Amino acid sequence: MSPRIVAFGELLWDLLPSGAQLGGAPANFALRAQGVGCKVSLVTRIGNDAYGKEALATLKTLGLDTSCVQIDERLPTGTVDVQLSEQGNASYHIVKNVAYDHIALVPELEELSSTVDLICFGTLSQRALVSRSTLYSFIEMCPRAIKLVDINLRKECYSPETVRRSLELSDILKLNSDEVTPVCSALGIPELTVEQFCEYMFEKFSLTHVLVTRGAQGVYGGAASGERVDIQGYAVDVVDTIGSGDAFTAGFVSGLLTGVPFSESCDFGNRLGAAVATKKGGMSPCSTAEARAL
Repeated sequence: MSPRIVAFGELLWDLLPSGAQLGGAPANFALRAQGVGCKVSLVTRIGNDAYGKEALATLKTLGLDTSCVQIDERLPTGTVDVQLSEQGNASYHIVKNVAYDHIALVPELEELSSTVDLICFGTLSQRALVSRSTLYSFIEMCPRAIKLVDINLRKECYSPETVRRSLELSDILKLNSDEVTPVCSALGIPELTVEQFCEYMFEKFSLTHVLVTRGAQGVYGGAASGERVDIQGYAVDVVDTIGSGDAFTAGFVSGLLTGVPFSESCDFGNRLGAAVATKKGGMSPCSTAEARAL
């Protein structure tokens, strides 16, 4: 049976210099997780506007489950102004007070809760009270599910409180190496190396896995069992890095949930993330075969 995953949070349009691309970390993750054999429900909220209607149509075209995509009659669909450096790295200006800030605790979520194997969430969808409260309530409804926080720190869209609470609620922490120092700051601790950070996370929180992605340098990770991995990245021609981290997470959890060893799950996540970096935006087609061919 395919693992059942819920991706909770933002569905939005990345307004790239080349045009609008549908994305948002949970949506990117949902698409990639589905592509590697998981059954995925995206829990989000969009506006009843042109961007929202196009987003919903795109999700259906991609074959994603839209039964938990809520429609807001008042607030607009989320958008992000994206700038790309010469190296293809993205920087973001995220519009506030949009539909995904108001994800409601609807009956469909209670119905979904008994079937969930893993919940993936971040900090952006916790910036507003309504979505934050809904997320915490939904997590309480799913005691048997693995909780994974892909921390995704965005400027002015997280707080020390949401960082700490996310870690308290989670079994798995995934972040990138640039986020290690801000997380240390949010927790009120000195700056740590990646290796020291992983050890600290295991000491202070009830985590089963910690994963630190490092772009072209691959991933460093650990398991509560004591296993540590330091896996190098794959050299590819980067178009942009939007969605690469989300693809890593999808590749990793698809292995974890089907009994693949930790190091192999990390390696497949690396491969999928690298393959997605050769595409434009976070939701361009990318096959498992492309990832495995690296």
